Amino acid sequence: MTDTYEKNDIVGKADSAAVIDIGSNSIRYAAGRNGKKLVITTRLGSGLAQSGRLDEERTEKSISVISALVSNARHSGYVPFAYATSAVRDASNKFEFINRIKQKCGITVDVLSGEREAQYAFEAACNSSDGCSALIDIGGASMQIAEAKSKVSYPIGCVRGKDIALKSSGKTDCDDDFETQRTAINQYMDEIIGTPNRRLGKCAGIGGTITTLAALSLGMREYDRDEIDKAVLNKFEVERLIVALSTMGTERKLNPLLRERHDVIMYGAAVLAHAMELFRIEEVHARDRDGLDGYMQYVTEHLL
Repeated sequence: MTDTYEKNDIVGKADSAAVIDIGSNSIRYAAGRNGKKLVITTRLGSGLAQSGRLDEERTEKSISVISALVSNARHSGYVPFAYATSAVRDASNKFEFINRIKQKCGITVDVLSGEREAQYAFEAACNSSDGCSALIDIGGASMQIAEAKSKVSYPIGCVRGKDIALKSSGKTDCDDDFETQRTAINQYMDEIIGTPNRRLGKCAGIGGTITTLAALSLGMREYDRDEIDKAVLNKFEVERLIVALSTMGTERKLNPLLRERHDVIMYGAAVLAHAMELFRIEEVHARDRDGLDGYMQYVTEHLL
């Protein structure tokens, strides 16, 4: 994945869809079913846990990015669609946000429920033939746990986890006594999830936290979507990566994989580690195909 986009990256094809995923940590874009996924980090969900609102500066940045992507899509012959997930879904000013996008860009944002968000991700990422009949998806502000007959969204992710950890612990960043911050995240997750009466075992795993950890586990310096599905994370490997990330300190931001995620990746990893305990997940098999692919399929089959 990349955190910048260029007009030349978007190759037009008439009568096909371009999808914009308005996430809590980043805005993602793909044109056509097999189009390259472009990622622009805006941190729209930052501060939401404290204020309950979308921050104005981050809102302006996000709308500017969305406007540019819509223009690129139309110029290249695509029909643009946009959907939003947890940050917009949970914000008290979400209607103001989607109305501003409608006025500036001329598109209506589809605000997904947690169940729909999990459904699209499950359809894209899970393949029962490889033994992965369940899914864990860790985003910026929410985590989805999905099986064929059960799809649930929980309000915890790498950005929201950071907000909760810093507020509860009184610390300043992830390099300031991270174990105390992990305890705050674990306690919050215990409150919102409880004690699930199920063992998921082997799961497909998606979302920026999981794919970034998977890339690190494989020794990548740059993200390779064609290789990421080879990564398998067990609890030991997740804990090893947390220690490795912790020892990197401020050098995390120098790693190309972590440049736009250096200050939230450890919080996302902590969420994953505790989710694996709560849901008794033995292995997480990373997947590049995710909710954006699932929504693209929905659009092309039902809206075009």
